[in-house]
Amino acid sequence: MRLSFRARLLASLVPAVVTLLAVAGYLGARQFSRVIEEQGRQAVDIHIQVARDLLADQMQSVEAAARVIARDPAVIEAAPSAHGAIGAALARQSGLLGLTYAALVEPDGTVSGTSMGSKPFHTSWNYLVRGLSSDQPTVSVEVVPAKELEKVGLKGRLAVPVKQTPNGTVVPGESEGALSIVAVVPVQGRRLVAVKTFVRDYTLVDSVVQKVGGTSTVFQRGVRVSTTVTDDAGERAIGTVVSDPVRKTVLGERRPYRGDAFVVNKTYLAVYEPLRNSAGDVIGMLYVGVDKTPYARAKRSFALAVAAAALVAAAAIVLLVFNVSRVMAGPLKAVGEAAGRVATGDLTVQVPSTGYREVEELARSFNAMTGGLKDIISRVESAVMQLRSVAGEITAASRSSAEHASLQASSVSQSTAALEELVRSFESVSAGAKHVLAIAEDALEAAQDGAVHVGGTAQAMDELASSARETADAAGAMAAVARDIEEMTSIIANIAGRTKILALNAAIEAARAGEAGKGFAVVSSEIRGLAESVNQSAGRIEDLVRNIEAAIARLEQVAAAQAELAERAVGESHASRVAFDEIVRQMGDTALAARQIAEAAAQQNRAADQVVLAMQQVSSSSHETAAAAKQLAESAGAVEKETERLISSVKSFKTG
Repeated sequence: MRLSFRARLLASLVPAVVTLLAVAGYLGARQFSRVIEEQGRQAVDIHIQVARDLLADQMQSVEAAARVIARDPAVIEAAPSAHGAIGAALARQSGLLGLTYAALVEPDGTVSGTSMGSKPFHTSWNYLVRGLSSDQPTVSVEVVPAKELEKVGLKGRLAVPVKQTPNGTVVPGESEGALSIVAVVPVQGRRLVAVKTFVRDYTLVDSVVQKVGGTSTVFQRGVRVSTTVTDDAGERAIGTVVSDPVRKTVLGERRPYRGDAFVVNKTYLAVYEPLRNSAGDVIGMLYVGVDKTPYARAKRSFALAVAAAALVAAAAIVLLVFNVSRVMAGPLKAVGEAAGRVATGDLTVQVPSTGYREVEELARSFNAMTGGLKDIISRVESAVMQLRSVAGEITAASRSSAEHASLQASSVSQSTAALEELVRSFESVSAGAKHVLAIAEDALEAAQDGAVHVGGTAQAMDELASSARETADAAGAMAAVARDIEEMTSIIANIAGRTKILALNAAIEAARAGEAGKGFAVVSSEIRGLAESVNQSAGRIEDLVRNIEAAIARLEQVAAAQAELAERAVGESHASRVAFDEIVRQMGDTALAARQIAEAAAQQNRAADQVVLAMQQVSSSSHETAAAAKQLAESAGAVEKETERLISSVKSFKTG
């Protein structure tokens, strides 16, 4: 369903305006919320600063009270044994100065008197024990140990029962002792201790609330010991524990907590600051909080006011748009009716120029448009006539181009077939070249192997010739040794002959000597026999040496012949190796040439493939050109037909 101008104007403007108002309201509410939250944070910062100042004032007050008591003559002049008098003086001053209790500690750690009237005892409180060695007054927040409170008599009165809370965890032992302000002042070698506890003492928290409002609490570790926060029954929430997120930040991580906090039964904008003792340990927390309810109420009120204003503005804009659309719809309707007549071909229609300035301009523009259309129709009619003539010429030229393209495509097809035959022949040549290359490479490999074997044979022949020469040299050496042996044998035979003659002469001389030379005759006889034996051995050695010399002579002849044959074999082997090297070189050249032939054949094959591919592309282009020419001729014919129809359409317009 088509919408009217009025409906479209309302449908387009109203959502846009409502959206803008909604976005503006949202951004305003968000900014207002940020401002409110910032005011809340500033209020909490002011509260915590006031709480700090009041805590510092209380600490100064306790220190001042300790100094006042230290100047009391009843305390200064009291003997350590007079604990009753000391206790009375301390009780009087403590009551006037608002202290929980006061005590006088001797240099040895003995508490000689307290404002509670307790008997003297020896203190084990580390804070006091450390303070005995200092002559300077000190004041700090400390937890008085439970044993110290018991000796003073305050343990039962300051005991705090711990209560479970929905978001808090009870930690055993946190309520033991009493969180207090403790001041120590030297008094003539002794120490005056002034204690003001926070347990069930609401002076500080009430002062904070009186000055800045909100709520305030003092925690001993994680337990409320002084607070203005009340439970559902309207009682102060003493003994309740802090929430776990706050405990983790302040007591665990030892840093302040800032943000929203659910306290007993309500959510507050809160600040929790750690309380540290003189040793720097976190022993408690100081809390201030501002109720979030007024801030949340202000946010809701502002949001409702913004929403109401947006609704009123949206209603006013809807009424304004409705009125404007009603005023504008009449002239536009007239223009629409005139445009309908123009659509039927009547270009003589005119729209009256009345109404708003914009409507008058629209009417003048519409009338100018119809006048322009008259001129355009006249020009179109003339152009169509010229177009019909040009279309006829294009048709004739396209038909002629199609015939020539068909002839060209046929010629290209024949050339492509011839090139394909040439490619197949190139493929055969390439295959043959590859086969020749394979044979040449195999022959080259075989020749290289033969060259390797010939080299090995030549090396073996070189070694054989060297061995023959060494054999000849060894035979010559053996001949020299044989000659040396022969000479030695001659010398030995000569010595044996001489020894035989000497033995004969000795036998003659022994015979001349008679009985006295018989023993010497026996010796000479043995010597003569030995000489004959040596002479016979020398003869046999001489025969052996002659045989050895004959064998050595034959060995020298054989070694010389072998050396000569080895030399000739070495020469032949070297010649064979040179021949094989030449064969290997020639086979390498042959393989290189075959490889070059194969590469050239492959390149020719690839070139032929590229030519065939190019011719195929030319053939395809020729066919496409022929088809395009035919299509152009058909399109030109269609243009002629459309020109005729356009002429009949233009003539349907009424221009005068």
